[in-house]
Parts: sequence; C-alpha cells; structure tokens
Amino acid sequence: MRAFLGRILLAAAVAVCALLAPPPPAHAADSVSWSVEPVTAAGDATGHPWVELTLDPGARREQYLRVTNRGAEAVVFSLSAADGYFTDTGRFTMLPAGQRSADAGTWITLPASVSVDPGASVVVPFTVDVPANATPGDHLAGVAAGIFSEQDTVGVESRIGFRVLTRVTGDVVPAVSTTATADYHPPWNPFLPGRLEVHLATRNTGNTRLSAENEVAVTGPLGLAARTSRSDPLPELAPGDERQATVTVDDVWPLFAMTAVVATTAADAGGNSEGVTAATRVTVPAMPWSQLLVGGCAVALVVLAVWDRRRRRRRWASLVEKAREQGRRDAVSGVWSVAVAVLLAAGVMGISPPPVHASEPVGVTVDISPQPEPMPPSMSPGGGAALAQTGTSLPASLAVGGTVIVAAGTMFWTISRRRDARRASSSRAESAS
Repeated sequence: MRAFLGRILLAAAVAVCALLAPPPPAHAADSVSWSVEPVTAAGDATGHPWVELTLDPGARREQYLRVTNRGAEAVVFSLSAADGYFTDTGRFTMLPAGQRSADAGTWITLPASVSVDPGASVVVPFTVDVPANATPGDHLAGVAAGIFSEQDTVGVESRIGFRVLTRVTGDVVPAVSTTATADYHPPWNPFLPGRLEVHLATRNTGNTRLSAENEVAVTGPLGLAARTSRSDPLPELAPGDERQATVTVDDVWPLFAMTAVVATTAADAGGNSEGVTAATRVTVPAMPWSQLLVGGCAVALVVLAVWDRRRRRRRWASLVEKAREQGRRDAVSGVWSVAVAVLLAAGVMGISPPPVHASEPVGVTVDISPQPEPMPPSMSPGGGAALAQTGTSLPASLAVGGTVIVAAGTMFWTISRRRDARRASSSRAESAS
C-alpha cells in the first residue's frame, strides 16, 4: 500500500516538474528583417521589382540578386528557386519548398545559401538556362532568400524574393475564352426593374500572360431594354489560368427572356503582342411574375365590369320588352272590351219590341171637319189628339243598353287589372332572382 502511494506521489511530482519546466528556445524569424531585389552585376538597382527575360530555346542568361540584412545579427539565408503562379487574387507566389518544380523553376541555378552581416548586403549571381525543347510563351518562376525557424517543434520557413518571368521565343499566341451563366432576380414590386447577375469564367488559352476585363450587354426581345455593365479588371492570368467573376447589371426589366452578350478584351501583360478578344452569350428566362399578376387582376376587373354592364343592359332590355308586350296585350284587351261592349249595345238596341195584337176588333172613327179657309203655314206642329202607344219607348231602350255596356266594361276592366297584377308580381320575382 505504501509502495503504491509512493509511486503515485512520484508520478505527480514528475508531472508538476514537466509543467513548470521552461520550453525549449525558439529562434523566430520575427527578430530578423531582410530584403531581396534584382540588381546589376555592379550591385545597382534595376528599377524593376522583378526580372523579365526573352530568350530563345537553349539560351542562357546570368542575372543578379541582392540580399540585405536589416537585423542586428549575422544571418545565413537559404536561397531557392521554384515555379511560380498567380493566386485567384492576382498575387504572385512560389511553390512551397517541399513541392517539386517542373517548369521554369528548374531552369534557375543559384547558390544554396549566403551569409550576410548585420546591416550589410551581398550580391548573388544566378543563371537562367532555357532548355532546347522549351515551349514558346511565358514561363513563371521565382527566386527567394529565406530562413528556417522552429516554433513549438514546428518548422517554419520565411521567404522573401521576386519573380523571374521568362518568355521563350517562337510561336507566341495570346488567346482567351469566356463561358457565362446568368440568373435574373425579379423584384416583388411590379413597378421596379430587377437585376441580372452574369457569372463569368475567363480562361487564358494562349501561351502568354494576359490582363483581361469583361463587358456585359443585356437586351430583351428585339433589342428592347438594353443595359450595359463592365467588370473590374481581372487579376493577371498566366497561361492556363482561369478567373471567376460576377457582373451585376441593374435596372433590367423582365421581358420573358433576356440575352447577355459578354465581350472579353485581353491584352498581353508583357506588352509584346497585340490584344485579343472573345465573345459569348447566354439567354436567361426573365418572367415578369409580379407584373403578370397585377395585369391579370386588372384584366379580370375589366372583364367583370364589361360582363356586369352587358348583364344590366340585357336585364333592362328584357324589362322594356316585357313592358312593351304588356302594353300591346293591354291594348288588345281594351280593343276587345270596346268591341264586345259595342256589339252588346248594338244587339240591345237592334231588338224590336214584339207586335201587339188586340184580342177583339177595334173600331176607329175619323171625323174630318172641312175648313172654310186654308190655314196659313206655321213652324209649330199642329194640334191633335195623342196617338196610341203601340211599343217600348226609346229612353227605356237607351237605359238598358247603357247598363249592359257599363256592366261589360267593368267586368273586362276588373279582369285586366287582375291579370296585370299577376304579371307584375311575376316580373318582380324574376328581377329579384
């Protein structure tokens, strides 16, 4: 038991000592400052931040670099050369030390290291040997001076250098190509235009370094609603490099289908050849959904208004036609009522009273008294005895005929009023439905 406790205490003591022990010393590059630049054989600055060479296949050129130690201690700098390339942002860099070069980085020969005193500079020569079978065009490489330091048992190499660009003579052909896709973003507000985003992929298909830019022209059907936008200049492209870019064209009205024409202009970054151009186009649907919705609602309202107006017209026309038909029927009924009344009156007045026959013979004695002198003419009727009444008197006939006419007219008027009331009720029921 005591032995077990002793082993535990010993292990704890070792752990504490390990935690309290100071870390191994680290020689960081932060305390060293230096610079590397191209110079002439005499050590004079060339005035250029890098070296650009134009050589024939199989040619050799000697160049010089200067390493300056700006620190307070003498430093041994390692010298290296490697293939170079441009990042997506256009920054030039070299392959890492652990990655093998396959192109212009293998053409450069220089010392492995150089020792530089504090505050001093050393000029170091290096040579560029172009293989006889080197392909024409631009080849990228770089030279650098660096130091190696250990930080927390991890080795870190810090390098500072410049690019060495070699153009091999021959069939130097700058070329560029661009592919494009597009997306239309319509607005929710039907009274505002949308935007068109064109996604570009520009590739250097030639054998020279290029600087390029793109211009996008957007048009609708029949060239309507034309808009133009230009992209920012692309970072420098080495042969075979590709750059992605997005160009946004604002204030684009949706006209069902929009065509974006991309014109790429590329220039030789070395300035030794003419520029080149490339063009491509892409068509993207641009449906005016919000405008169609508003237009559809407006058309629906217009159609509804026209339909309702026509319905009202048909309804009024039907009511007018019914009223006219009713008037014609009432007129016919009135004519028939008058005709019936006239016929009844004529029949009553045309009836003659039956003849009156005496049951016994009647004797009639007429006395004629002669006048000695003729009577003078007179406007008044002569006197005489009242004549015998042999039939019905005229006033009685007229009274009977008038009574019949009034009764018939009243009857037909009552029937017509009831019929009109029934038709009016039926018309109101139809209008309500």
